Amino acid sequence: MLWNKYTIRTTTKDSEMVCAVLMDYGITDVEIQNNIQLTDEELNRMYADFVKELPEDDGSAFVSFYLDENGFIPEGVGTGDSPSSANEADGFLGTQVDPAKVMEGLEEAAQLFGIEPVTMEVSRVDTQDWNNKWKEYFKPFCVGGIAITPTWEEIPDDMKADAVIRIDPGMAFGTGIHETTRLCLQALQTYIKPGDKVLDLGTGSGILGIAALKLGAASVTAIDIDEQAVRVAQENFDLNCAELCRDGAEYHLKTANILEDKALQEELSKGAYDIVLANILAEVIVPLSGIVHRFLKPGGIFLASGIIDYKEEEVRNALVSNPDLRLLDIKADGDWRGTAAQKI
Repeated sequence: MLWNKYTIRTTTKDSEMVCAVLMDYGITDVEIQNNIQLTDEELNRMYADFVKELPEDDGSAFVSFYLDENGFIPEGVGTGDSPSSANEADGFLGTQVDPAKVMEGLEEAAQLFGIEPVTMEVSRVDTQDWNNKWKEYFKPFCVGGIAITPTWEEIPDDMKADAVIRIDPGMAFGTGIHETTRLCLQALQTYIKPGDKVLDLGTGSGILGIAALKLGAASVTAIDIDEQAVRVAQENFDLNCAELCRDGAEYHLKTANILEDKALQEELSKGAYDIVLANILAEVIVPLSGIVHRFLKPGGIFLASGIIDYKEEEVRNALVSNPDLRLLDIKADGDWRGTAAQKI
């Protein structure tokens, strides 16, 4: 679908006022671009696979909003990474905006509040191009003996690996590039055994569960709270594991909240898994540490990542306070931590 992108050139200090003017016209979802450098703390909080390097900050800013060809903002624009197919339902028209009126409002604000003069340009945007833009940052790479490549790239001839995963993360987290995913992939290669049953909590793109099958697991149960993530993971499992399944491997995916779904907890307790994976966040790992032993066989391994360094002690305390677990290891990758614990 084609959209009209209206971009207002302003300054960083005046961008907040520009946004306030846009809100008066019903434009509540905007994109703001500037070159303010991110602090280390902000980068750590982002928990993102890709962070684009910014040029030197020159004080300029660009505030953009999107309208369809009839000047409407369909409901939901701005709630994701781009105007997406979810916002293109037939028959729905949201707020209609007159860009000329918006410009008049900005000029009035410049006179009343002393903001810098602004200009507004319009361009055409194809949502398919938008959704594919980030792909230029995702190239094939290795984590231990596992080669990971996006579906649109080929493995280089000089990249040697025991297993290859082709991944399309879509809107789900997990390309393997982020430190937290790397920590889990490395730990998985240390602890997994042929024939293991694996439970992947917070599967995201499915990369960890797929890696488990590639490394010899007999079955993987993958769960995520996000329906979109489960759809993406299903596609990635189907792409990577069809041949393994013909040889007897299995994978099962489910959308659920492991911390709130008591029936699911009871069901998983009967599975007696060899390995439980949780590449989530410390805020989830801490309460999960109190119940995860129920899902493990004696001697089973709980591998958790997504732990920023200042949360390490909190996660450690949660693990050691569970009398059914023994903390085996904590590894670091930059500011992130990965833990391994064993059911006693």
